[in-house]
Amino acid sequence: MIELTVIGGYLGSGKTTLLNEILDRQDGERIAVIVNDFGTVNIDAEIIGSRDGRTMEIANGCICCDLSDGMAAAVAAVRRAEPPVSRIYVEVSGVGQPDIVARWGDHPGFSRGGAVVCADVTTIRRDVNRKWVGETVLSQLRGADRLLLTKTDLVDDQTVHTVADWLISRPGINAEVVDRSEILSGEPPRRWDVPAEDPTRPQQDSVSDHVSQVHSSWTITTSSAIDPDGLCALVQRLPETFVRAKGTFPDRRHPGRRFLIQYDGSRCATGQVASVGTTSTDPGHLVLIAVGSHTETPAPVNELARALHGHVGG
Repeated sequence: MIELTVIGGYLGSGKTTLLNEILDRQDGERIAVIVNDFGTVNIDAEIIGSRDGRTMEIANGCICCDLSDGMAAAVAAVRRAEPPVSRIYVEVSGVGQPDIVARWGDHPGFSRGGAVVCADVTTIRRDVNRKWVGETVLSQLRGADRLLLTKTDLVDDQTVHTVADWLISRPGINAEVVDRSEILSGEPPRRWDVPAEDPTRPQQDSVSDHVSQVHSSWTITTSSAIDPDGLCALVQRLPETFVRAKGTFPDRRHPGRRFLIQYDGSRCATGQVASVGTTSTDPGHLVLIAVGSHTETPAPVNELARALHGHVGG
């Protein structure tokens, strides 16, 4: 039996950082991580043992596979791995419902590791009350089996305890707040508050199909090297309905390097990132996410693309 655990949480909650730590483990257990996109997972090219299509074999025995071909294809690729893996972690889109994806753990050959939802200790109390995203955030929290407070290094211990107590006191949230080491060690949940789903129930192929509020996304692609601070200034001028921006670009200030940008609707941060399957001169890509359904590309997206000397894709 392969244990399947889902990692969820709203946009910018720290899912990718957690997945990087899982991939970096050195305890000898052979695990697999299914991610939305290789581009933002910090895997140094020097530790990639082999690569077959959308699957990477990492030197420490772990496997990383992305979701470009859908959840079913990713799971099938992992199950074909030799030697076999004992555990799978699945990254859910920042606006997806991790509890729905966790039903894959009820399929034959799998055991349920549940839904772990990341909550940014510095913003979670704000996010549940934000006009455009609160409904989605609360839905994810209420579907969690375990809650992991992230970015705890930015606050004191009292704040961590206060936020944890606040979370478990919210109506409809029945999950336990767990320590990061528990997730990294692969410990199973100490309790199940939600009964297992019927494994014969049809499953959606995408981990992003179920959202509590409609979101739209666009990708800006540019061949130009970009200044990180300048890009942050541009995305922070976007309308308040834009709740997330994330991407990687060639760094204008440091030729030969690439940087990662992340914007959560209020804060923008940048940092260097390893190039996986790309070179420092390959095009940069920025994914923008906004609340609402849009039949045409909004003017702010087109304006940002022009400022970056790029173009907009779907």
